[in-house]
Amino acid sequence: MENGALHSYSHLKFSILILLLFFISPEIWSQRNGDIGIFGGTSYYMGEINPVLHFYKPSPDFGAIYRYNFNPRNSLRFHAIYGSLRGNDLDFTNDFQQTRGLNFQTSFLELAANTEFNFFPYQYGKRKDRYTPYVSAGLGYNFVFDSEKRGTTGLIITYGAGFKFNVSRHISAGFEWSFRKTFNDNLDGIANPYQDNPVFYHNNDWYSVVGIFITYKFLTYLLECPAYEE
Repeated sequence: MENGALHSYSHLKFSILILLLFFISPEIWSQRNGDIGIFGGTSYYMGEINPVLHFYKPSPDFGAIYRYNFNPRNSLRFHAIYGSLRGNDLDFTNDFQQTRGLNFQTSFLELAANTEFNFFPYQYGKRKDRYTPYVSAGLGYNFVFDSEKRGTTGLIITYGAGFKFNVSRHISAGFEWSFRKTFNDNLDGIANPYQDNPVFYHNNDWYSVVGIFITYKFLTYLLECPAYEE
């Protein structure tokens, strides 16, 4: 019990650290190279119940993002996303799952930091550099909430790809499809029956997030040409 309490306390400290990093410098939100926005889309689970099927039982999610643009090619993005995941053995026709008959539904809160690399130079207020595909990768923390594992947390690796473009001088939009690798089985709660031989059976859960975002660019008017630049 003491070990479990210590483990939970360590998770709590790490979670607080992430929150502090996310909000530690309020002045950064008004920087000329920063933009803030909202995200909306869907999430789905992959694990013991659903090993290979993409877009299985998609559930809505939403969140907020902040991006700091170092240059036209590289950015650092922070986000917080709230969503849900679910699965049911009875959705699949194989005899094993029909006999097992397990199901789950859980919600989650994800906090993460990702680097973004733009394939094309991308800048606000520029007609020439107004769109780009990009790839992203980073680290985050996932808080899982359900009736049996309230407050369960875990480290995740995130990676994905997307496309973003300028809507106007201040507003941009885009879409992204990204994946999360977890290091536990906290999503579906199905225990690994072969823990002593993980080479042949590895059940760390995954989930994916697909959606669109809209961001607003903070611009310093005194430093910019008033026209939408070519």
